[in-house]
Formats: sequence, C-alpha cells, structure tokens
Amino acid sequence: WTLSGHFHETYMHDLIHVNEALSGLPLDVDFISFDDVKEGMLSKYDIVINAGRAGSAWSGGDAWKDPELVETLNRWIWEGGVFIGIYEPSAVEGYGNYFRMGEALGVDKDTGAKVCHGKWQFETVSVPGLLPEGYFVPKREGAFLTDGKAEVLAAHNGTPDITMHRFGNGCGIYLGGFSYSPANTRMLLNLMLKAVGCEDSMYLTDNAYTECAYYPDAGKLVVINNSDSCQTTSV
Repeated sequence: WTLSGHFHETYMHDLIHVNEALSGLPLDVDFISFDDVKEGMLSKYDIVINAGRAGSAWSGGDAWKDPELVETLNRWIWEGGVFIGIYEPSAVEGYGNYFRMGEALGVDKDTGAKVCHGKWQFETVSVPGLLPEGYFVPKREGAFLTDGKAEVLAAHNGTPDITMHRFGNGCGIYLGGFSYSPANTRMLLNLMLKAVGCEDSMYLTDNAYTECAYYPDAGKLVVINNSDSCQTTSV
C-alpha cells in the first residue's frame, strides 16, 4: 500500500508513477492514513510505500514530526515489515535525520548541514535478474548511507540511487525516484518480492515487456505481450 497525505499537487509526481505501476501488478493495494498507522493497521500489510518531495502532501510533510508515527513504523519494520522510500521519503527539517525513517532505510539526505562530514564508502552490489534491462532511476544528489550496511544496487558518482537495508527482521528500500515504464514496474516488483523473500512464489516472465497469469482451477497459463513488437520470454 502507499502512504501519503492529501493530494494537492498537479504535476506528474513520483507517487503517480508508482500508482500506475502498482495498478498492473498482481498485488493487493490499499491507501491508508498516518492515523491508521498509529491505530494499529500496519499488522495487515507486508509493505509500505512512501514517495514524495520533502514538505509536500505527497510525502507527508509535517506529519513526520510525530514521534509516535516514526516509532510505530520502525517497530513494524523491525518485526518484519518492508518500508520503501522514494525520492525524499519521511523528510522533514529539525531532526537528527532529514529522512525520519533514515535508520530503517539505511539512507539519509544531506541538505547542506553535513557537507564537512565523511561518507561511508561502498561498492555496488549486482544481483542477477533484480534490476531489469532498461530500468531508470533519476540521479538525484545528496543521498548517503547512514551506517554503511545498506546494499547499494545502483549509484552514480558515489551517491546511492537504489539500496536495500536489513533492519531487524524487516527491510528498508530506498529509490532516488520513480517514473513509470515496463522495466521500472518490473524493477519495483522484483525489489518487493526479494524484500519479503518470495521471489519464487509466483509465476513471472523474465521479460519486463511481458506478463503472465496462471489459473490453477482451469489449468491455464496466459502470457501477454504489452509491447508493440515481437518479444521472447520465459515463464
């Protein structure tokens, strides 16, 4: 599900692109509020997505100043939940971390206050099949590792663009941004499946421009070509 405030922006924001990707995936998606989180609804979910620019209704803005919200989410992740933060997730000024969920994400953003401090060095980790050919993440500046333990899956000029960070029994995933495309949709699905440990639990194609669905009662497997050209794929 996705977590955001009220929608006021009119441009094509990262969250709009995320919603477009989720709409075609074999997932159950809900939209819930920050109050729902504090009232215990997180127990129903495996994954939380928070996407948006800092200070906007999309990411949540000042709602992230609530320590109960941050504590509840951190506890849920530690116990096995997956938190996906995109662009400037949970960002608000005035705290030790600009990203309030930075401890779980293993990533924070430098807005200028930390320019004199050193950064964790890292090597990019390659996971076969995880990031499909043609994926794209915007090269946004300022992100850095908080404890050096996050796996950096993509980066540019020493700045992490995609990371996975184990946090207790759960996981934080950071993406510098998200725009809809078949390759990026498959990338998002792959990251979610890997984070919850069920990469092999569903029928998938190995070509991001194709998809499939299996109907066990009918014994039928349907494979779909979503592109305008011939494709080769395996299930």
